[in-house]
Amino acid sequence: MPASAARPVLWHLAMSHYNEKARWALDYKQLPHTRRAVMPGVHAIVAKRLGGRTTFPVMTIGDAVFPDSTDIIAALEELVPEPPLYPADPALRAQALELEDELDRELGPAVRRLGYQRILNDKDAATTFLAAGGPPLRKTMLSAGFGPMSTRMRAVFEILGPDDPRSVTTIEHYLELIEERSADTGFLVGDRFSVADLTAASLLAIIVCPDAMPGPPLPPFPAGLRELLGPPLDRPGGAWADRIYRTYRPGAR
Repeated sequence: MPASAARPVLWHLAMSHYNEKARWALDYKQLPHTRRAVMPGVHAIVAKRLGGRTTFPVMTIGDAVFPDSTDIIAALEELVPEPPLYPADPALRAQALELEDELDRELGPAVRRLGYQRILNDKDAATTFLAAGGPPLRKTMLSAGFGPMSTRMRAVFEILGPDDPRSVTTIEHYLELIEERSADTGFLVGDRFSVADLTAASLLAIIVCPDAMPGPPLPPFPAGLRELLGPPLDRPGGAWADRIYRTYRPGAR
């Protein structure tokens, strides 16, 4: 992809951890780009119209469409090779990409389910959270359609009961994996920061260190959620994610 290509546009959701993964990669590469924050729910229509899937993030560069965070990072590696997110060694690169895929498939949904297990029971908290980064009217619109929207979200994201432990169990499993993989070098693959570290820390940041995330501050989590998260996040893996995020995320507070 030539450096003279059209200016990239990132279509994103302000509060989503998958979208934060793409934002972090763009900022890490210091690539000038335009961001379009879209209202939750409407984003599926926009994503489909752009030629991607029904989920965000989506990056467009001219007529080229990159429909998820993994494709976005792959495109950025080609467009802006330095600083690299893929290890140079082929074996390490394969490990990093395999771990990126696993974290996206398993850890990301677990973090999302855990948050929505509690937040969808509180209309005001949920609409405040989902409206983050948008104009005041966004919360009003989300509140008006909250009933059908929350029902659909529970179905699409397979949201468990408010006290179901499976999401916490999955998060604890990946915190343990992080601890094991980072024990020797401080990184998940090899001895330097890579897409594997970026993926893990971006998916965990919204619960580990939301105060550090660039952009408008996120609203407080509903009462009881931090207590529910306490045991896994107090593990060394939680501290690792916090450190990696604050060290390698440009603009982190």
